[in-house]
Amino acid sequence: MTAMAAGYDPVKYKINSIQNWNTVAPGYHSNWASKGKGPFRSTAELVKAADVRQADAVLDIACGTGAVSMQVARLLAPQGMLVGIDFSSGALAIAKSSVPTGQFAEMDAEQIGLFARFDRIVCQYALMFFPDPAGVLRRLWELLKKGGRLAVAVHGTPEGVPYFSTIMDPVLRHVPDIRPEGTPTVHRFGSAAGLQNAIAGAGFSDVSVKEFVFDYEAGTFAEYWFDYMSTTASSIRATIEGRGPGTVSAIRKEVEEKAQKFTKDGRIRFPWQVLVATATRTQD
Repeated sequence: MTAMAAGYDPVKYKINSIQNWNTVAPGYHSNWASKGKGPFRSTAELVKAADVRQADAVLDIACGTGAVSMQVARLLAPQGMLVGIDFSSGALAIAKSSVPTGQFAEMDAEQIGLFARFDRIVCQYALMFFPDPAGVLRRLWELLKKGGRLAVAVHGTPEGVPYFSTIMDPVLRHVPDIRPEGTPTVHRFGSAAGLQNAIAGAGFSDVSVKEFVFDYEAGTFAEYWFDYMSTTASSIRATIEGRGPGTVSAIRKEVEEKAQKFTKDGRIRFPWQVLVATATRTQD
């Protein structure tokens, strides 16, 4: 694991991430992943891009609650194989229940203890959060068979995914020390060029990136605020609220003003930019 900027502790970050995912996994699955709405409309596009064949051995990296695994499993014949790994036992429990034909293991994507080789490797909404994404990508190259295919989905830029930035921009203005410098962010690979370069740098060939823009209805402002603070911002909510009601009120006011741009008839509808990258391993 590679440390980044001063003030950022990748070990502490990962421990906090595991604890957070174990807590939010049920709500994440029932409100987001299992419904295939908003950004999770990309699941079908990711699986399509992976071009899974019936007899393939498929690895789902950071599989979460099994949204991608579920669609992959439907494409596999009995001679095919699906393996999903994630560092969250809470998320894996849901994945195992949702996809009984898959093989799931609690495993860190930066410490993959697998020796099998795979025809297809898929990864949805995780690459940007790995402390050492370059190391993960190099390991995925090793795990892929020659001629095998990698398919990765990530969120876009702050401008392309205002669901995140509409709240986080005001949060960062009022609580600038809430995120240590160098901490992985959701928009880390939001540009097509950055994503393509990262994958190519790990040894993959034929790297291609396709952009999608989906709609996501966040509901009323009160619903959007509650949903975001209860799920996406759950790990930093206590810190925000610890700055006092005045700070929380100021942040909420700014967020409500920014959200007006996306509000019609009292309902917020955000665009959601997603990048889906594919690549192959052409060398031994």
